[in-house]
Amino acid sequence: MKKIIYFILICLFLSGCTSQPLSKNDKLKLIVASDLHYFLKDYYQDCEWFEESMLYGDGKMVTYADEILDVFISDIKKEKPDLVILTGDLSFNGEKGSHQGLANRLKEITDAGINVAVIPGNHDVDNIFAKGYGKDDYMDVEKTNADDFLSIYHDMGYNLAIERHSESLSYRLDLNQQFSLLMMDSTAHQLTGQELDVGGFFTDSTMKWLGEQLENIKSQNKTPLMALHHNLTDHNDLLNKNYTIKDHQKIADLLQSYQVPFVLSGHIHCQNIKKINDIYDIASSSLLDAPLQYGIIELDTQGMSYQTQSLKISKDADEYFEQVTKNRFIERLESITDQNTKESVLDVIARANRYYFAGTISEHKDEIMKMPGYAIINKEDKLKFSQEYLASMLIEEVTSQKLSIKFS
Repeated sequence: MKKIIYFILICLFLSGCTSQPLSKNDKLKLIVASDLHYFLKDYYQDCEWFEESMLYGDGKMVTYADEILDVFISDIKKEKPDLVILTGDLSFNGEKGSHQGLANRLKEITDAGINVAVIPGNHDVDNIFAKGYGKDDYMDVEKTNADDFLSIYHDMGYNLAIERHSESLSYRLDLNQQFSLLMMDSTAHQLTGQELDVGGFFTDSTMKWLGEQLENIKSQNKTPLMALHHNLTDHNDLLNKNYTIKDHQKIADLLQSYQVPFVLSGHIHCQNIKKINDIYDIASSSLLDAPLQYGIIELDTQGMSYQTQSLKISKDADEYFEQVTKNRFIERLESITDQNTKESVLDVIARANRYYFAGTISEHKDEIMKMPGYAIINKEDKLKFSQEYLASMLIEEVTSQKLSIKFS
């Protein structure tokens, strides 16, 4: 008898199962953020050029991460949500120390009695680019595998799981009596040739588990929600390769058949809301990209409301993002020899890019089109990519910083 009881307890521990929903309330408040890309300072503090290198990256304020987290955690403690959801790319490039450092910061939230739930992104597990930046050369650092991830973040979601998938890092949370949240692992934890496969997909096993959970949730008369790192649908006509999950239409069809109203994603670093079938895909911008924003969701049986909230730190995030955009695009403008003309073009691209990544470009179209560089871009044959990229941003018709859904 003792052996049987011991076996049952071990199985429950390994599955991470709990039978209780997170809240007894009918109304829920959720906070969602994505792509924190936390990089432990020990991995770059002796590298004089690391911070400058970030000015030629993709806009992430990596060296300001702790300050950003300070304000974010302070906001969370004031908002007192039922759950904080982080949709992947928690680390810079999968360094074990970075994950451990972030988990220590997130413990400040759980110690305040607020639940946190995380899932991995393509940067987080089995990343061949995990490294540190020393004074004279790169440093070897310990990578993170799936078991490490599960151990480090055990108290950030996995301990609250009602069900866990044994072959991925996916799990299910019961939020209250009305809603269940499927935290889906869309990364493969495997290498493709010499580089990491950043494109997301569900393995056959994960897809099967997803279907089983949706059916179980339906049998309990609950509404299923889903969070994943990769996008459920294309958010930009020009830039979507490796951002949208593979077989996304098949997944969307399955979710629609179980009346999933919305999913939460990240990965693209752009605040953007798009619809596939009858499902809203709310892609959160990176917490480290201007305007340093996260989402607040109010949810009950009647519907949901979503809006973003921005953080303020000592550094001007808007100015930082625009400068990085200019640094990245200047090489594409070699055909423009006049410096004033070049600056005018860069001003347009940088401003439009910032509005687009913030999710507000639809509100600033007239401003962009009236800037001197706009006409130059559209008449210069050698700026084809800039023309196409600008057009792919200006196509947005509504803000992506807020959304309301009424449930039928």
